[in-house]
Amino acid sequence: MAAVRAGLAAAIGRPIAAVEQRTAASLAYQGLASRLLSPQVAAVLCHGVLAPAAALRWYAADGRLRLALGEGAGAAAAGDRPRAEEAADLVAEHVVGAVLTPLADAVRAHARLAPRLLYGNAASALAGAAATLAEARPEHAADAYALARLLLGRPPLRGLGGFAHAAPGPGAFTRTTCCLYYRAAAGAVCGDCPIAARGARRAAHGVRSRGSRPTPPRWG
Repeated sequence: MAAVRAGLAAAIGRPIAAVEQRTAASLAYQGLASRLLSPQVAAVLCHGVLAPAAALRWYAADGRLRLALGEGAGAAAAGDRPRAEEAADLVAEHVVGAVLTPLADAVRAHARLAPRLLYGNAASALAGAAATLAEARPEHAADAYALARLLLGRPPLRGLGGFAHAAPGPGAFTRTTCCLYYRAAAGAVCGDCPIAARGARRAAHGVRSRGSRPTPPRWG
């Protein structure tokens, strides 16, 4: 957490004291969720296999946690159902349930954060993973967004975000909980932030906002 706090302070040009411990903890969780979900979603949709929790290894390098693959067999899709459905089941079991859920519990032991806030971070990371895969491998775009929608309809991600359009693309996702980045970045918000979405709705109805700032890159 200390490294994330220092790194975030340096990235936004503010003193470490301006970054609350709970903000750093929230963004650390989101960064880890992104690093975990992106390769796993790509692997299971492109190759029909992902790495179970026992095969994952984390190591520290340059002040960051890196993900590596250890020994052990991968968890493979059976191939008897639509790819997105099988992939969603595997990600739910081996990523959300086996890694992200205990990780959320561990983070909450060190910082006062609501479970829905952390799982909202995971929902945001999932949407980002789907959008990244869809852009890099367009032939898997439909399955990527279908997988994301399936997982966003299940606990613990249910009700924590959604896509705005029937055929979503990058930027179409909005979450329902806030990652707290704005508390460190002097009011700046992420691209899928509910605060920004509420401001846009207020502006559309002619209601003046109390202030807005440019959207920064997503942390982590």
